[in-house]
Amino acid sequence: MRQGGQGCSGSRRYYQQVLSRRQKHKVGVNGWTVEDHLAYRQSYAPDILQDLLEKLEEISSRKDLLPKSTLAQAVGYALNEYNAICDIFKRGDTALDNNYIERIQRYISLSRRNSMFFGSHEGARRGAILYSIAISCKLNGINLFEYISDVIEKTIEWQPNTPLEKYRDLLPDRWKKQ
Repeated sequence: MRQGGQGCSGSRRYYQQVLSRRQKHKVGVNGWTVEDHLAYRQSYAPDILQDLLEKLEEISSRKDLLPKSTLAQAVGYALNEYNAICDIFKRGDTALDNNYIERIQRYISLSRRNSMFFGSHEGARRGAILYSIAISCKLNGINLFEYISDVIEKTIEWQPNTPLEKYRDLLPDRWKKQ
């Protein structure tokens, strides 16, 4: 929006206000059902979405807005995607932001930096497996050290022909410490 031309800062200020209104309605209350989230979203979203649509249409109809400007492109994109934006508020089981994915991506970035020191392709493959297990443990609320210690203790006692399903039960999403 920096190159949007005249009046860009006012538009930016408007969107900051809309986003701050959305933050006030951020749903993250533990214990809420999908239906609770949906009812709450539907109680506040229509007004915000209608205001947003009106403002987007107002900006797109401005005579001083150059069609190739960044602001015009952003507004055009938002208008094209407006129905998809509204669809987000018709479900109670989806996040309104991508913070969850951003947190996971952070670990991937860290692993990418550290992977320079694995020494070989096989070492990098093993490292990727360990990073995957570590992130899965974090997502499932499992202490990584306890998990790895328990898995090693269990697998040491198993016979070489142990069924694959028994190993699958040791994955972080199925694992239970005994």
